[in-house]
Amino acid sequence: MAEMESKVVIIAIGKDKPGLVANVTSVVSELMGNIEELDQVVLQGIFIMSMIVKLLNLNSSKKLSELTSKLSKQGEKIGLKIHVYPVKTLISA
Repeated sequence: MAEMESKVVIIAIGKDKPGLVANVTSVVSELMGNIEELDQVVLQGIFIMSMIVKLLNLNSSKKLSELTSKLSKQGEKIGLKIHVYPVKTLISA
């Protein structure tokens, strides 16, 4: 599988509060993801974070599905909407 296919963009948005970055990145780490780039900003109390993550030991759709599911559940717990997009789908559009 090509390197580009193993990368995802993760976008998280919600009300700002302490611990949001740690909560999201812990899920990525748990699934052997390597954060290659991360940017976050708070605009008028709204937390916005974007990451480029390379999925290590990739089992393609299974790993992506697991990451998406776990991030969604974590987001619900901490009040964030979290979306995961494979990089290949964004650059081929």
